[in-house]
Amino acid sequence: MLKELFKGSAIYGVAPFVPKILTVLLLPILTLYLTSTDYGIIGTITSVVFAVQALQDLGLRSLLPNYFYKCQSQYKLMWREVYGFLSIWMIFFAIVQAVLLYFFIPKEAEDNRWLIIILGNFSSVFFGPTATIGQLYYQLNLKPTPVAWRIVMSGVITIIVNFVCVVVFRWGYMGAYVGGFAGTFLTNLTYWPAVNRHLGLSPIYNFKWRTIIRLLKVSIPTIPHYYSAYLMNSSNVLAMNYHHKPQTEIGHLTMSQSIFSMFDTVMGAISQVWSPMSYQFIHDKNTSEMKRILYVYIMMAYTLTFLYSLWSREIYDILISNDEIAATYKYSIILVMALNYRPLYVYCIDYFFYHEHTVQMLGITFMAGIISFVFYFTMIPYMGIYAALIGFYLGCLYMGYCGYFYPFYHRMSIYDVKWYLFLLLQLLMTVLAFYLVDYSIIFKILISTVFLSVIGYLFLSRVKSYAIKIY
Repeated sequence: MLKELFKGSAIYGVAPFVPKILTVLLLPILTLYLTSTDYGIIGTITSVVFAVQALQDLGLRSLLPNYFYKCQSQYKLMWREVYGFLSIWMIFFAIVQAVLLYFFIPKEAEDNRWLIIILGNFSSVFFGPTATIGQLYYQLNLKPTPVAWRIVMSGVITIIVNFVCVVVFRWGYMGAYVGGFAGTFLTNLTYWPAVNRHLGLSPIYNFKWRTIIRLLKVSIPTIPHYYSAYLMNSSNVLAMNYHHKPQTEIGHLTMSQSIFSMFDTVMGAISQVWSPMSYQFIHDKNTSEMKRILYVYIMMAYTLTFLYSLWSREIYDILISNDEIAATYKYSIILVMALNYRPLYVYCIDYFFYHEHTVQMLGITFMAGIISFVFYFTMIPYMGIYAALIGFYLGCLYMGYCGYFYPFYHRMSIYDVKWYLFLLLQLLMTVLAFYLVDYSIIFKILISTVFLSVIGYLFLSRVKSYAIKIY
């Protein structure tokens, strides 16, 4: 299982990372043609789109794995009914998203309002549910390759179209938006023959309403759970617009979030492999394997986030041609180091999903989003962009560790991890990274060497030998 975690994480992680690396390598060119205002507009439109993303599948996607594991002989019938329902629901979803975009697109982008609305909805309505079903099927069957090559294709198409539209045609923010649409739509399209023909998962439009309503009673309480991602990740841009912060400052935040998104992608890749294994270990009550993959996940997260944060100044200097944006490297440290909550959060929340206690987990996920949201709107007038960064970090801390106070977790957990030690370690590493980033290169090489040596020792002596003990 440890081998599967590494293999699957590598494929899921490398696949989206390849186009992201290419995008990063293009930053010295793109930042010559995209201003801070362009990045601000991109960030604002993205925040508006994310505001309704939690409604896209009405939380039904989170229930499909349960039927895969618990009803292996009949799960395809259930999936096909959900597929048919979602295909119809997407028409109503598109209307909601269009109305929201119409009223909240910033005035600097009003000339392209209708084109943005059409592109945003076209990629969602057509083949969106198809891609959801296809990705989930391959993920649960531990077949990451079909998903991986599509992710790479999407990224490459996006990059090519971005380059042509931004550098050649000089379309500014619209070039980036058209590129994103092209990559998403064409990738979703490739899932149609695989899902409907090869996998035998064609949609059933004459679905049983009784079945769908029963599923919605469980899935709808998860919508605030997924909406918390918007409240944490994107409502800070909404708050900055509300308080009339300049688009240049929003652009600085957007650039930091684009760097953060690369690491978020890697964490998500690990989680995609982790969750099917975690469900199986919970089902089998396999404590030893659960401990192994949990601590490997933690070590991978700490290594990626800390080393980037330590060297973020040099990375920004190399990649970003715009001196104004390059000087904002410290913003990304707070966002990236916040991601260290993810392993402890995923471990805890999987128990709620597996046992379908979706209402209880709202106190974890949705409340984290509310904490960030309130912090953004109350503190941005006083702290500016740092309120957007710190509010996100606080939300991550709450989401990552508050679940361990729930009696339900203690009843169902097969391994009681010492979460408070990891909370202290995350805070300590964040402070160290934020201040050590400005030290000399020689000193940072020394720190990196010591850090990697400790991680290597812990992996070889604890994880690999099954002797995982936290003192």
